[in-house]
Amino acid sequence: MTHVKLTAILTTALFLIAAGTVANGWQMFFMAAVLLALPVASMGVGWLALRGLRARRELPSPAWAGDSVPFRLVVSGDGKWPRLFLQVEDTLPRWLRRSDSKPITFDVPAGGEAHVEYDVESLKRGVYTLTGITISSLDPLGVLRFRKSLAAAGELVVYPVPEELPGFDLSGAERYGHRDIPFAAFRGSGVDMDGVREYTPGDPLRRMHWKTVARTGELHVIEFEEARSLSVVIALDTFRGGDFGKAPNNSFEYLVRAAASIAQLAVRQGASVMLVCGSETGLDGVAGRGTDHLLSIYSALARVESDSEMRLSEVLPTRIGVLPAGTTLVLLTGDPDERIGDAIAGYGAAGLRIQVIYADGRTWSGQRDAREDQTDQFVMSLRRSGADLAVLRRNDQHRLIPEPIRGLTDAR
Repeated sequence: MTHVKLTAILTTALFLIAAGTVANGWQMFFMAAVLLALPVASMGVGWLALRGLRARRELPSPAWAGDSVPFRLVVSGDGKWPRLFLQVEDTLPRWLRRSDSKPITFDVPAGGEAHVEYDVESLKRGVYTLTGITISSLDPLGVLRFRKSLAAAGELVVYPVPEELPGFDLSGAERYGHRDIPFAAFRGSGVDMDGVREYTPGDPLRRMHWKTVARTGELHVIEFEEARSLSVVIALDTFRGGDFGKAPNNSFEYLVRAAASIAQLAVRQGASVMLVCGSETGLDGVAGRGTDHLLSIYSALARVESDSEMRLSEVLPTRIGVLPAGTTLVLLTGDPDERIGDAIAGYGAAGLRIQVIYADGRTWSGQRDAREDQTDQFVMSLRRSGADLAVLRRNDQHRLIPEPIRGLTDAR
């Protein structure tokens, strides 16, 4: 189309020059000059439209994996003239993509600012660094499009989405037949009233304290005393060799989602929760309770990657240390390391309940018979340590379904 427009303008100008020469009419020469000047003036207007522009991002934080996230750009310009028919292009990192592929067109009023909004899909949890954008302007004749890159830095944190884990229970090991009495009880499930606290997602509605709700306008629930509270430590293996499949549904992502789900379950039950990753994220290794602490765990899980050269059996002693009796220790790993049993045997002897969720990499690689001997040794070492074992297998719905393992046959 650009070539057609320029050809039409040039052809018309040449015709006017020829006609003016034949008729000896200076007016036609003047018209030809004006016609030839139009593309130059038009391109000047398009170039001026991009001068003095500034941009900044307004990002939601956090976001959730799989959700469509609203992005906002605030674009302002110097000068006393409006900038019309601008378009913006945002170069997004991998795993972020625009929900709509239509061009984003906007105008910047004279001396004002424009708010440009568009939706972006977050396909995978993570921390995404956003840099700049490209704004383009088409001259009034539509001959040329000018582009200018603007800095618009930002960071988007995408949390993993927790879900219900069918059959998984933190309240005791009697479900597996290893102990008769659970080590710990849940906070808030006794019979003696202790007070009123703010509502935490997952609290039963029957405990709602409606008088406080009516007085404050915010949700509150009744808190009960309990003799002992549950303490949970979640250890996530980040060993590079324990990750199988392709993102965003590789085995490590299953384990990250499982860690988020267990943390949510523990917080709902009023437990003290600590996340420990094989490689430090800067946000793990701290115990706490409540929604704010749960969000800090989600933030740590958004940052963690399977990039460690050390196996979980090597980092457990230094990263976890000594834990008090009654603690529930949950290990999440995709590495069938037979040394893990020796690494956790001391915790079981000290009165801890140990649960291991193993992501079976064979279901991601498609090689069901691969590493069978190694997996057998891994299962036997866990059984000797007294740990409860459940296995995660890849499925087409990508749901987290931990299957209890009671023997070698179940693991195959």
